[in-house]
Amino acid sequence: MEVKELLEKSNKYLNKDLELFTIKEIKNLQKLLKEHSDLYYNKENPVISDFEYDELFKKLVFLEDKFDIKTKATEKVWASVTESTFAKVRHSRPMISLDNTYNEEDLKDFDERVRKIVNNEKWIAKSKINSYSVIANDSEAIQEWWINWVNGLLRTSQWQYSKDDISYTLEFKFDWLGVELIYKNWKLIQAITRWNWVEWEDITENVMQISNIPKTINYAGDLEVRWEVVLPISSFNKLNAEALETWSKLFANPRNAASWSLRTLDTSVTKKRNLKFFAYDLANFEEFRIKEKKETYFDVIKDLEKLWFEITSYFKVCNWIEEVIKEIDNFWDTKKTIDFDIDWLVLKVNDIRQWNTIWFTEHHPRYAIAYKFPAELVRTQILSIEHSVGRTGTITPVANLMAVNVWWVIVRRATLHNYDEVEKKWVLIWDQVWIKRAWEVIPEVVAPIVESRNGNEIKIEIPSICPICSWKVARDDEKIRYYCTNKFQCKAQIEWSLIYSVGKTWLNIDWFWEKQVILFLEKWFINNLVSIFYLKDKKEEILKLEWFKEKSVSNLLEAIEKAKNQSIVSFLTALWIEWVGKKTAKTLAMIFEKKEDLIDFKYTFDDLLRLDDFWPETSESVLEYFTDDLNKETLKKLLEIIEMKFEKVSVLEGKFAWKRFCVTWSFEWYTRDQIIEIIEKEWGEFIWSVSKKLDFLIAWKDAGSKLKKANDLGVMVVGLEEVM
Repeated sequence: MEVKELLEKSNKYLNKDLELFTIKEIKNLQKLLKEHSDLYYNKENPVISDFEYDELFKKLVFLEDKFDIKTKATEKVWASVTESTFAKVRHSRPMISLDNTYNEEDLKDFDERVRKIVNNEKWIAKSKINSYSVIANDSEAIQEWWINWVNGLLRTSQWQYSKDDISYTLEFKFDWLGVELIYKNWKLIQAITRWNWVEWEDITENVMQISNIPKTINYAGDLEVRWEVVLPISSFNKLNAEALETWSKLFANPRNAASWSLRTLDTSVTKKRNLKFFAYDLANFEEFRIKEKKETYFDVIKDLEKLWFEITSYFKVCNWIEEVIKEIDNFWDTKKTIDFDIDWLVLKVNDIRQWNTIWFTEHHPRYAIAYKFPAELVRTQILSIEHSVGRTGTITPVANLMAVNVWWVIVRRATLHNYDEVEKKWVLIWDQVWIKRAWEVIPEVVAPIVESRNGNEIKIEIPSICPICSWKVARDDEKIRYYCTNKFQCKAQIEWSLIYSVGKTWLNIDWFWEKQVILFLEKWFINNLVSIFYLKDKKEEILKLEWFKEKSVSNLLEAIEKAKNQSIVSFLTALWIEWVGKKTAKTLAMIFEKKEDLIDFKYTFDDLLRLDDFWPETSESVLEYFTDDLNKETLKKLLEIIEMKFEKVSVLEGKFAWKRFCVTWSFEWYTRDQIIEIIEKEWGEFIWSVSKKLDFLIAWKDAGSKLKKANDLGVMVVGLEEVM
C-alpha cells in the first residue's frame, strides 16, 4: 500500500466511530496496523505518531473482542514482515509488552486493581485461618497451635500485606530498540535484538562498538541482561545537521536514527554514532533474584549497577500512588535536563513476591504499567505559509498547520526557521510533516513525510518585498537570513522593538502588555519610543476603547511616569540596538558620563572593539546607531523626558562577575525581580532553570523541584543572606 493511501485510511479510521465499523473494515484495520508496524520496526520510517498508532491499536482490540474474531492480530508483534540480513536466533523468553495509560485516573485505577488482588489473597488466607479454627474446635490448645502456625505462614508468604505495603518503582521507558546481552563466565558472548515474537537478530558485532557496554562483568554465572539502545538528543541534532549540509534525508526522531545505526551492516557507522545503552531487566530475572536473595525490583536493578552495568539516573521508589502522580506532575522540569527523548515512565510493583499474586493477562503483566506523556513529535499538515517579520527585520517562514495536540498544547503554527532550511528539508505547502515543540515552547517543523505526497504540493517561495511594508528584502549571507531593509519605518519592526522596550527587563513599564502595544500602534496613539511618554495626552481616547476603564488607564499612565527614571543600563537596553543586550549594555554604559555623551558620540570602531565582550558586529552596530541622524533626533527627545542614573560598576568590581544564578520562589522580604536586580547589578547572570551550567541556586523554604535538581547535579545552594 502506498504511503499516501496508508495515511488516508489511517485518518479515516482514527476519526471513525467504533459503532460504525464493519467486519471488512476491521480486517482492513489489521492490515493497516501491520503495515505501520513494518514501517516502524523494519524500515525505521514511521508515518504516523506513536499516539495515533496506540489509538488505532486500542480500536482494533475493542473491535476484535466485540466481534469475537478468533485470529487476533493484536496478540503478536508484526516485526517480521520483511527479510533481515542478520542471523536469526531462537529464544525461549519473549519480550512482553506493557499496558499503558495517558492520565492520572488510569493510574489510580491500576493501583486500585493491584490492591484489590493483593488484599483479596490476604482475605482468602484469613478465611483459611477461620476454617482451621472450626476444624480444631475440639481443643483450644490445638486451635491456638493451628492459628499460630498459619499466621506464621502468612508472615513469610506473599499474602501478608497491609493496605499500605504496596510501593512502586518509577523509571524511564525509552521505547527504543530492545537488546539482550548474554554473558557466560564473566564475558559477553552474544547480543541479540527482537525481530519478531520468538526470533531474534544476532547483532553482536555491532554492539561491541558501543563504549558503555561492558565486555566483561564481575559475575561468574550466566546472565541475560536486557537493555534499551538510545541516541542522545545532542547527537541526533548533530546527525540531522550533517544530513542538512549534505542534502540527505532527515531522521524523524532519535529512535529511528538509533535503530538504523545499530542495525546497519557497516559497524564503523555504529561506532561513531555515540549510542548509549541502559540496562532495565533480566531475561533470567527470577533465577538471579533468588540466587542473590533479593525481594524488591529496586534492589535487583541496583545490583546490575554493581555488576558494572549502566542504569538510568532516574530510578526511584514511591510509597503510594499519590507520590507517583506527584512525581509525574513534576517530571517536566526533570525532562529538560535529560539528553534523551523520554515519552514514558514505567510504574512497577516494587515487591517481587507480589508479582505472582498479581500475575499476567494474556498480553501484559498486571504488576506494571507505562505512563505515556502526550506526544512531542506528531504528524500534521501544512495548510499555508506566513512570512513573519521579527524585531530585527528578519523574515521567518511560519507554517500554518492543521490543529494538533503537542504535549497538552493545541498547535496551529510552527516555525521553519529560515529559507535555507526550508530548501534543504524540502518542505512544501500541503505536505504531511512531523512537528515538535522545541524546548517545549516553540513548535518547529522537523521533517516532511515525502512518501505521502500526491503531486498537489506547492513550493515555498522566498519573498522579494517585505510582507508588512512592501520594502525591499535583502539577504544576509553571514547570518543566513532574509530581512526587510526598512529598519526604522517597517511597522512589524517598530511593533516588536516597542514590545521589547517596555518589557520587564528593560523600561519595565507595568500594565503595558503586548496586546496594548499592538492596539495603540493600530490606533496611531504611538509610533515610536518617544510617543509612549506622551500617552497621557491620549487618555480620553484610550478610555473610549473597549475593556479600558479609568483604573487600568490610570495605572498604565502612572507606570509610564515612573519609567521616566531609568538607569543608564536599562535605557541603553531599551533602545534595541542590535547585538546589545543587558550584559553588553553594562559594558557600554562605562563609556558614558552624562546625557550629552549619548548624543555627541566620540568613539570609533576600534575604541568600541577594545571594550570587554565586544565583537566586531557589536561594535559596528553600536557605531551605526549613535551616528545615525534619525537616531540622534530620537535620543534628544528621549533625554529631555528621562532622568538618567549613571550608576556604573565595572566587571572587575562586580562581586558576582561571570557567575550564573537561578532563584527559587517564596522569599519573605524580597520579590524574585528584586533579587535578580541585585545579582545583575553586581555583574551576575540570571538563568531561569537549573542545569549543570549553573554556579549557584538561591533558595529558601518550599524550594521544591529546583532544589532537588540542584542537589542531584551538584550545584551549590546558597541562602539569600549570602548574596545580599
